[in-house]
Amino acid sequence: MRKKRQHEGAQPELLAATGLVWGHLNAYQYEQAYQLALGCLQLWPADEKLQLMRDLAAAEVLEPVDTGRLRAMRTPVNAAWIDLVLRRLDYHTTAVPAPRATTSTGEYQ
Repeated sequence: MRKKRQHEGAQPELLAATGLVWGHLNAYQYEQAYQLALGCLQLWPADEKLQLMRDLAAAEVLEPVDTGRLRAMRTPVNAAWIDLVLRRLDYHTTAVPAPRATTSTGEYQ
């Protein structure tokens, strides 16, 4: 049986909040994850995990993400998260088709 990971020095409330945001992300409930992460970051503004989860959820619900801050946060530990968020941002900006021109009667040209 696997041992439970010890989170040395972490506040139980922060662990619970992180788990709740993570649960919403895993359930593809990006809007709820985004809103919860925003609230949690008011209590723990320096928490890197909450910031990264907020950025991922923001990318999914098409909210703005500060890519400069995101790139500045990069470490060997969180590089995969940052790459994921940047890929999702890139996907959403390139996957949205340009609006098609219409005639005065509303038909597509």
